[in-house]
Amino acid sequence: MLSYQELLRNSLRGDSQAFSEVVRRFSGMARALAARQMRSDAGLAEDAVQEAFLKAYLSLPSLRSLDAFPAWLRSILASCCAQMLRSRVRDVSLTDLGEVEDLPSDELDPMEHYARLQTRDMVLTTLASLGGIYREAAVQRYVHGRPYEEISAALGVPVGTIKRRLHEVREQLLRKLAGEETSTIRVGYLPISDHLLAMVAHQRHDQADFGIMLRKFLSWTSLAKALVNGTLDAAMIMAPLAMVLRNRGAPLRYVLDCHHEGSAITVRKALLGRKAAGQDWARVLDGATIGLPHARSTHGVLLKSALGFGKGEPGTPRAKYLSPPFLQQPFRRGEIDGFFCAEPWSTLSESRGEGAVLVRSGTIVPGHTCCVLVVTQAFAGQRPRLVCEYLRLLKAAGEYVHARPRESADIQSRYTGVDVSAARHVLESGFISYRDLDPDQARAEQSMQLAVQAGILDRPCSLADFLAPGVA
Repeated sequence: MLSYQELLRNSLRGDSQAFSEVVRRFSGMARALAARQMRSDAGLAEDAVQEAFLKAYLSLPSLRSLDAFPAWLRSILASCCAQMLRSRVRDVSLTDLGEVEDLPSDELDPMEHYARLQTRDMVLTTLASLGGIYREAAVQRYVHGRPYEEISAALGVPVGTIKRRLHEVREQLLRKLAGEETSTIRVGYLPISDHLLAMVAHQRHDQADFGIMLRKFLSWTSLAKALVNGTLDAAMIMAPLAMVLRNRGAPLRYVLDCHHEGSAITVRKALLGRKAAGQDWARVLDGATIGLPHARSTHGVLLKSALGFGKGEPGTPRAKYLSPPFLQQPFRRGEIDGFFCAEPWSTLSESRGEGAVLVRSGTIVPGHTCCVLVVTQAFAGQRPRLVCEYLRLLKAAGEYVHARPRESADIQSRYTGVDVSAARHVLESGFISYRDLDPDQARAEQSMQLAVQAGILDRPCSLADFLAPGVA
């Protein structure tokens, strides 16, 4: 099989079929990149891809090094996407994420921006040390997430060779990250009130003794993958999901409760007509389709424990799994009858007149723990003092939130993009508590047993190995 460089040379010599083969090899990569940039408009993404390949074909004689073609094509594609987006200006709010799957975090504070630049520069330096074809393979795999088979087909290198070489590159990157990030803790969070302490601690930390690199995720799945793959040192994550990861061998330590209570079931107002005086709130959910944030969520545990949720009995609710920011649009369109997730999404829905809170999670299981902070075992072992200092910051952030809910809501809005009035209402109404955060054996045991009974956990989690208050 000819390499893409040979195909490009043949194209420059007038072989019309050669560039068609180049298009075939790189179209998968190009469509994936365009889809991520264009998000909700598949047609516009396809137009950008076609435009980019046409420009590349016409400008090919100006390309100095054929080895640089993949990166050059990506730059052309990015330019085409940007131009098409400018021609179709559209405002996107984090409170209307049903139309997009992800958004980059904006408004980075100086320390986070610096930390990201440092990591980026280290990665780019490492990639620059590779040979041309392997550098391109690494960029496609680790930057753009392309499958090995597509990289092999595009670059004309056997799959086995690609895998071996990229394994070496990955190990090199991880070694450098471990050496250069020893004074920084990398923490993952979602744009929910449950994770407010991470935002407040980051905002109020002077970054003098150690740095905090805070990374926002828009889905539990992407956060869990980053935690398991070693690109995070710690994360705020739902307790059942953390226990599932621990049972599957992920070396995690549960070091702090992030909050207590703080979620709600929101339903369409039409459903509330089912609720007669004296009837239990569960009656409203008979036969309804309810959005849940993850198949291993605390919310699923609470519902299954209270309702026999998902067991197939006539009249019980049906689940649809979507991350909290992505529950809003399906709810508006009537694709789900309600949703059960963390605040402030229920408050936002009520404030817009779209739904009504049926019941709060604290009514189902008073004082329950939903999200916990976990750290990787390796990081806790290598940097125990840093972890303890970070826990101290989070506890202080909890006191700050209760003392200054308005200022805390402003911080949440800046970090997540959610409506500040909704964030403020959640805090001022006392829907969520950030007190008594040290892990408690009885609470952890309760969460674990409920998860086992609900079928979320296939077996109990060894709390003796998992629970690590204060990371002693």
